Amino acid sequence: MDRYKANRYFLYIRRSQDAEDRQMASLEDQEKEMREVASRLDLNIIDVIHESHSAKNPGRPMFNQMLMRIHSGEADGILCWKINRLARNPVDGGQISWLLQTGVIRHIQTYSRDYQPSDNVIMMSLELGMANQFVNDLSVDVRRGMRSKAERGWMAQRQLPIGYKHNKGYEKGEAEIVSTPDLAIVRELFSTMLEGSHSASDIWRLATQYGIVTKRGKPKALQSIFNMLTNQFYCGFYYWKSSDGGEIRHKGRHEAILSEDEFNRVQKLLGKHGRPTRVNKLDITFRGQIKCGECGCGVTAESKVRTVCTNCKHKFSCKLATACPKCQTDISEMVNPKIYTNVYYHCTKKSKTHVCSQGVIDENDLEEQIIEELDKVEINEDFFHWALEAIKYMHGDEHATQEAVVKNLEKKGNTLRSRMDQLFVMRADGEITGDVLAKMSKETKLELRDVEQEQKRLHNRMTEWLATANKYLTFAEQVTKKFNKASNEEKRATLEMLGSTIELIDKKLRVVAPNELIGFKNVYKKLGDDLGRFDNKKALDIQGLSSQKSDAFVELCAGRDSNLRRINPGDLQSPLVDRLSTDAYL
Repeated sequence: MDRYKANRYFLYIRRSQDAEDRQMASLEDQEKEMREVASRLDLNIIDVIHESHSAKNPGRPMFNQMLMRIHSGEADGILCWKINRLARNPVDGGQISWLLQTGVIRHIQTYSRDYQPSDNVIMMSLELGMANQFVNDLSVDVRRGMRSKAERGWMAQRQLPIGYKHNKGYEKGEAEIVSTPDLAIVRELFSTMLEGSHSASDIWRLATQYGIVTKRGKPKALQSIFNMLTNQFYCGFYYWKSSDGGEIRHKGRHEAILSEDEFNRVQKLLGKHGRPTRVNKLDITFRGQIKCGECGCGVTAESKVRTVCTNCKHKFSCKLATACPKCQTDISEMVNPKIYTNVYYHCTKKSKTHVCSQGVIDENDLEEQIIEELDKVEINEDFFHWALEAIKYMHGDEHATQEAVVKNLEKKGNTLRSRMDQLFVMRADGEITGDVLAKMSKETKLELRDVEQEQKRLHNRMTEWLATANKYLTFAEQVTKKFNKASNEEKRATLEMLGSTIELIDKKLRVVAPNELIGFKNVYKKLGDDLGRFDNKKALDIQGLSSQKSDAFVELCAGRDSNLRRINPGDLQSPLVDRLSTDAYL
């Protein structure tokens, strides 16, 4: 015992699952052998420290704790199977070497040799350096082997995505990655996601129901299922680092369950920034089209899905919950439970200067008020056809006059373009000077511009009035009947055309309809249902219209308070049109 100055030893035993420790003796074997060494050398073991942790990187908790206890004077020696059990990296190796040189550690005893402060530090440093180099070489070899496997089409990741496992006993030519029964469930989950009506949370709940759980039988975390949905391994691809550190996309040889297009569609459905949010917006009919009449903010909507527990009669939201919160009865165990879906509209209350007091309104009540507003502008089919024919007849003469003017304008435009071409020919033949060409070319261009502007103005006046009339008449014709049968998208379009201003205040809808719709409805009220047939082959004054119908007819076509006012022939005249009437100018 005189040889050993230390008299208190920590027995440090370490083994990890890393490749460098696979041939190392187990913790039990190490402890047994080193206790025999301690007994033979009469060394006093005051504590046994077990650690299952790799030593290739600093930061082992039990090792660091042991060094702290040595610093505090609890022990002054270490027993271990080999010196590489203490360190395989230069940081930990440097600490051991320094503590031994300074005498804080008086003795290190391994199975085959011992180390003391008076020994040559070169030998110990060499052994620790060899242990570190072994780890480095092994790491390079492992990375090279994994990279080679990845390049062959088999992802070398230790833990594969759900539904796959490594074929540990494969022979040459056999698949190195095979599927598990869970892959069929994963395929079904992706199919459900592709329907476009489920969120990542929905898929997570389905995965638990289908049996995708942890090894302990607990539900997988939501993030695990989300990682599954965003893993391109399922469409046959994966990334692996090349020898220079850059990531390369490899085509795997494992069984793929998705096409690339299907995988990309799933990613779009998952939403922005990869967040597991609801993948599609609920198709709520009038959300975003109505303003709050009190604060001016937008009116939003939310859908509530509720059911009544058949056991305790408690009403609860079943959008997320799968069981009654009161009696814990699962919905699947209830007998014919009724599911109620309601949509409620309310102000977003985003005003920073006003505290809005408006409440909520049910969508059914809102639709009833919209139908009441549509009734105010609705016309029947007979009046629709009568009004279209009346407008066409009333503006027939004006249309003919405009057509004649348009033809003259087209002729004048062609003449001016020919003049431009002739001017350039005359300049090329030397008949006119460059200054004359520039002057006459400028004048001709100005005239041509005036002609083109007049053509555009007349075209707009000829087409816009009839298009506007046709648009609003078509809209108003049996609009309530069409609204009741319309899809949500068509209902939104109807509401948008019904009014430029649509507000909701005190659960009452306030609509400001266009003058055209109000004007047509007023005419319809004056004429009544007994219209007769509008014969555009007869003059208006011989159709036998009553004075009431005549007044209504004039109002319809002239539109005193409407944008659809009649175009007077005099309005077609302008200095340019006047000039077009002279043969000398043309």
